[in-house]
Amino acid sequence: MNDQGLTSVTREDIEAQLHISYSQLNTFLICPMKYGHNYVWGTPHESKPVALILGRAVHKAAQVFYNRLKQANKFPAVDEICDAFKADFDEGVKHAEVEITFKDGETVQTVRDQGIEFVRLFHSQIQPQEIAAVELPFSVAVPDIFTGRGNLPARLTGIFDLIERDSQGTYLIAELKTSAQRFSSLKLEYDLQATVYSYALSKLRLSTTESSCLVRYDVLIKNKKPAFEHYFVSRTEKDYEKLIHLINHVLKAIEARVFYRQTGWQCADCQFKQACLG
Repeated sequence: MNDQGLTSVTREDIEAQLHISYSQLNTFLICPMKYGHNYVWGTPHESKPVALILGRAVHKAAQVFYNRLKQANKFPAVDEICDAFKADFDEGVKHAEVEITFKDGETVQTVRDQGIEFVRLFHSQIQPQEIAAVELPFSVAVPDIFTGRGNLPARLTGIFDLIERDSQGTYLIAELKTSAQRFSSLKLEYDLQATVYSYALSKLRLSTTESSCLVRYDVLIKNKKPAFEHYFVSRTEKDYEKLIHLINHVLKAIEARVFYRQTGWQCADCQFKQACLG
């Protein structure tokens, strides 16, 4: 298999299409009303968790790392990667248009320091295979199970953090995460993002095996002493069938404007808390 299958749409192409992403699906499943505020009504965000700024900056550092490695075939200096993190984090803090929220004991400086520690840990321990693509947008069709005729008008879209390839030409999706805790076996078994991304790669005809795609989560864990762990998840045709069923029903609910409030743990950091509960 060559890399022709990795030729994908641009972000501009995706924005011009009717589409649904993992983030949209996950938001709707956590709280349909939050989906309405974020994607339908355009409700202004009231706050921004500092974890979002941290996660984005860590991803930016990793993107720079992988791009430099792909171009030069050698690891870039750790200071260069740390500088990429600092620039993105500082920009995120400086230009936040709403209040930044923190967990107990957090400050901008402690979170920034933690991010630098994450990036140094990532740089010292990551051992990627051959890099096939970095930050690759995708847009794939989803069958319409209600009519049984063709595909849904909305395509499934997203961006792969990283596509790796081994010496046998087998592809793998690698996703970098920051997390407050280790991933449980239950989370990995039912993780929706792994299913979405595996389905997308299979639709690009880059399956790891004939009937399965492999996803590796590279997880930076926010312990007192940060840890870096790796989890492998595979998905099969049966998982894809369940995903197709889910997407069809979620889109039906969105079309019918089924945006009910789902209260619980997710309310604590919700960026629409006042609009929803006020």
